[in-house]
Amino acid sequence: EKSYSQLVFMSTTAGSLWNLQAIQSMCQIEQDKIRSHVHFRDLCQRTEANECCPSWSLGNYIAVLYNRSSCLEITQGDISHTLALLRACAPDYHRGTLTPSCIGPETVRQKHSQCAQVPEKCTRFNAIYQLLHFLVDRDFLSPQTMEYQVPSLKYSLLFLPTRKGASMMGIYLDNLESWDLFDNYTSITGMDLGLKQKLFQHYLLLDTKYPVLAILAIFLSISFYLRSVFITLMVLLAVVSSLMISYFLYKVAFRFTYFPFVNLTAVIILSSICANHTFVFFDLWHLSKNQNPSAGLSQWVSQTMHHFAYLMLASCFTTGAAFYASYISNITAIRCFAIYMGTSVLVSLVFLMTWLPSSAVLYERYIATTCIYKPEDYWNNTGHKTVALSLRYILRGLQNTLSETSKLLFEKLLPCGVIKFRYIWICWFAALAIGGAYISCSNPKLKLPTLETSSVQVFRLSHPFERYDSEYCHQFMFERLEHGEGQRMPVTIVWGVLPVDNGDHFNPKSNGTLVADATFAIQNPDAQKWLLEFCQKVKNKTFYYPDTEHKSTVCFMEEFLRWMDSRQCSQRDHSFNLCCNQFSFPYGSEVFLHCIKIMLLEQGKEGAETYDLGLRFDGEGNLAALVLQFQTIYHYSFNYSKAKQFYEEINLWVTEEMKTAPVGLQNGWFTSKLELYNLQHSLSTETMVVMGLSVAISFVVLLLTTWNVLLSIFSVTAIAGTVLVTVGLLVLLEWQLNAVESLFISAAVGLSVDFTVNYCISYHLCPHSDRLSRVAFSLKQMSCATAMAASALFSAGVILLPATVLAYRKLGIFIMMIKCISCGFASFFFQSLCCFFGPEKNCGQILWPCAHTMKDYSDDSGLDGNFACGGSEKQNRLRKVQESNTANEQYELQPLSRKLSDSFDNSTSTSKLSNRLSEDTQVEDNRCPRTGTHPSLERERRNLQETLADQQVGLCQCPALQTSSPYKHSNSETEIHRERLCQDCRCRKYDKSHLPAADIYKIHRCLCSLGSSFDMLNISSETSISDFEQGLKLAESASSCPDVLELSDSYSQMERGYLNGKRDTLRLDLRETVFDISPGGSQQNSSSWKNRFGLGSEGPVVLPNSQPDMPDVWIKRSSAQSSGYNS
Repeated sequence: EKSYSQLVFMSTTAGSLWNLQAIQSMCQIEQDKIRSHVHFRDLCQRTEANECCPSWSLGNYIAVLYNRSSCLEITQGDISHTLALLRACAPDYHRGTLTPSCIGPETVRQKHSQCAQVPEKCTRFNAIYQLLHFLVDRDFLSPQTMEYQVPSLKYSLLFLPTRKGASMMGIYLDNLESWDLFDNYTSITGMDLGLKQKLFQHYLLLDTKYPVLAILAIFLSISFYLRSVFITLMVLLAVVSSLMISYFLYKVAFRFTYFPFVNLTAVIILSSICANHTFVFFDLWHLSKNQNPSAGLSQWVSQTMHHFAYLMLASCFTTGAAFYASYISNITAIRCFAIYMGTSVLVSLVFLMTWLPSSAVLYERYIATTCIYKPEDYWNNTGHKTVALSLRYILRGLQNTLSETSKLLFEKLLPCGVIKFRYIWICWFAALAIGGAYISCSNPKLKLPTLETSSVQVFRLSHPFERYDSEYCHQFMFERLEHGEGQRMPVTIVWGVLPVDNGDHFNPKSNGTLVADATFAIQNPDAQKWLLEFCQKVKNKTFYYPDTEHKSTVCFMEEFLRWMDSRQCSQRDHSFNLCCNQFSFPYGSEVFLHCIKIMLLEQGKEGAETYDLGLRFDGEGNLAALVLQFQTIYHYSFNYSKAKQFYEEINLWVTEEMKTAPVGLQNGWFTSKLELYNLQHSLSTETMVVMGLSVAISFVVLLLTTWNVLLSIFSVTAIAGTVLVTVGLLVLLEWQLNAVESLFISAAVGLSVDFTVNYCISYHLCPHSDRLSRVAFSLKQMSCATAMAASALFSAGVILLPATVLAYRKLGIFIMMIKCISCGFASFFFQSLCCFFGPEKNCGQILWPCAHTMKDYSDDSGLDGNFACGGSEKQNRLRKVQESNTANEQYELQPLSRKLSDSFDNSTSTSKLSNRLSEDTQVEDNRCPRTGTHPSLERERRNLQETLADQQVGLCQCPALQTSSPYKHSNSETEIHRERLCQDCRCRKYDKSHLPAADIYKIHRCLCSLGSSFDMLNISSETSISDFEQGLKLAESASSCPDVLELSDSYSQMERGYLNGKRDTLRLDLRETVFDISPGGSQQNSSSWKNRFGLGSEGPVVLPNSQPDMPDVWIKRSSAQSSGYNS
């Protein structure tokens, strides 16, 4: 019966199938969908009349019972009489007395004692037994529903007269694949045509278009973001090359012979990883170009790789290590995937480190510079050229709009939102992580699989093949008694063969060979006694079940002893006397081995049912093994807890018994129907262990790459939160923890690394010292690339959702969730942690004993000795000042780069003074005469020249104090032009007659904007908060240089010491460090040091503004001092 195709019917109206319309509907659907197919007559089983056999269906059996020609001719009366007959026979069936052996003539039934209790009307035909056993569900007329007046028939099975297998593929694809398998009364909801694996291979090839489209979406995102097909092709070539080299290493170097299907998911995963790294690289590349437009390719590559190489090493090593951690799993597919995916990531590291900079250089040198000039008349000749030009303008406008929107979102709103609402983000994402941990680890947890490995799910749950295996397979008694939860759990104890797997552990098809136990022996007298006692011990156990139908072999020694006692010795046949009752138990070794073979031969000649005693012989006739089996009171269960209880109890008992066994029987072991339990046990214990180990390894690798404890802890916390929330959502989606799901969860850590590492390395390499500036810096630098990578992966996941193959669909769901959650945790949770506890300066940094220098932060805003970390940096700088004592101290100011507004940009670019010696002081040779300078600045210059006379160095005087920025690069074209103008300014008097007003003002603006920072890298708003109490407030008039007050009418009306009306007030904190050169007389030395360099003079301080329409601020020096600061 099981070898024939099966269809499951269910009522369309969710009612009972036991009515005339539903039964005839099943017959009609079979006729329309199956028998009408052109190939059915070639596949069906035939009768003696060469006609296709009728199906085993509810309607056909009723028609046979009441002599109807077909199931379409049965009546309501026939159905009612059949129900009454089934109601009368169902109790005998459920008690186990109505069996196939009872069906037939009276002579046949008399051979079985239990058949005498069954009414003759139940055994006259096999229809009653067939209906109850095969065609109606187990709840129909069960002992619980027997008393129902109208029992409900939920499901009915129909057996087709065609065998299962590939021959049914044509009928399925033509008539059964569609969704119209229903009428007004019934519908086909489940099937078992023996096509599951064959159809899986068919759909696997057919659904390949979805992964291809997903990969195409990823690379289209790269092309859209970079606006370069050449770069996209190079990245694609790098991905393909990485996968091919990894496959070569997998097969040749590692010698793996099994390449599971799940390894193909490495194509999408590796494409996503490479896409993220590509976005980051070219963001850094464009940043280098914008900061140094005239630097050249070599310097651009050097500056970009300084950051990118560090990020790649940290990201790829951490991701690869997280994948390799899955190797500890016992599931072969997961171990193979771990090796292949980890190797692919490391190989891609080499390709991206070499090909991306090479591709960028080739693009800049040969592609970006290629331009074909067309005159204006060329575009006005024809209409289509005008349309093309208009389209070009529209696309460029759209591009500019998107660019401005991106800048507003990722450079202003996102940093502002993260920093301003950091309390909310930490609480929100911490709550999500805790909730995910509770759901995934406590309640309800991931569901363990409930299907055998042979029927593992490969399609969506709504597919008829999957519904039969998961829902309907155990609804019918014939399936339940064989594979369901109603059968008894057997225990099989084996001696003579060791439980050793000497096959290929990375190939599930490799079973290895049997390993014989050299110490095995049962012929010894001690072994015979122990086996006889073992039989009695088993019978006395509470878990033993005496099965009358399936006789156990655990007491084969009793059977042998009974057979020996039944044989009378003969004086005529001496060979017969060797195995007779003249010998006492235990027998000699030779007698036992000889007589046990004689008993087996006699049993085989009798022709009765052969009774397996459990003895196994090799090809030479020697006793090789002993296999004893008995039934237990435990029932087969899909529940992991029940199966675990059975296994632990039996395993403990067998282990204790083997300790008391003689030498030849001490290596015994047991087995049972534990395939599902083994899978459940591996998945339930290994999945979380693999996740934990991956997180731990990620922490170690991050620590080894960043050498910063705090950043490593924060990164791993964000990664762990991402994994926990993802697993929690998968639990809510009711995923079962099968091999594919376990593989995805094991890979979750590796897929959660890259975004967090992007921010971690950017924060670590930030030139600022305070944590809020670093957070703003890393967000502005990495958020756009991170968001683009997450968007690309999300779109790829959406494309995979329509696939029929379950692995594709679940891969799409998984990468959508993991990338979005990872982006959220990295951008908000990790950065918020850094806002609160992020390392400042060199805090948390692990330093080698041989290291003598630490990272220097040029934008330090408070070296007052109160920091717990990085204190040696101040000492190093102080030591340098004490040694040289020649550097000029200047006030430094982050200039305003645009008009004041309420935007976040102005709040983050508020000026902040640095109380240290300027590292950007320009020391130049005497290139121009010092004429026309301000008196106070002239005195300052003379004092400096006297101090630095021995070094033959002179400072080129400029009437404004120069500001500096950590992002200022003097070799850019704009800065070189401004510097030349400043040289002209410094080498002539400020006379309005020499130059036009506009040119003189440009020169002056150049002087005032040399120190402006790169517009995209503004520091956070918190950098304007002083680490000290404010000194005297400074709000004097804003004007330009004294010699150019009469440049134009707009500036001639302004007076020094007053604002121009565009600002209400301007408050600045001016601080300076008082360097104590000698231990004694610190105050005197401090004041003399300042007077020596002219800092104690009454000359004004000019605070330049980088915008032409905004005047400079002149600040009057005051002799008053407060807490060591001038204002």
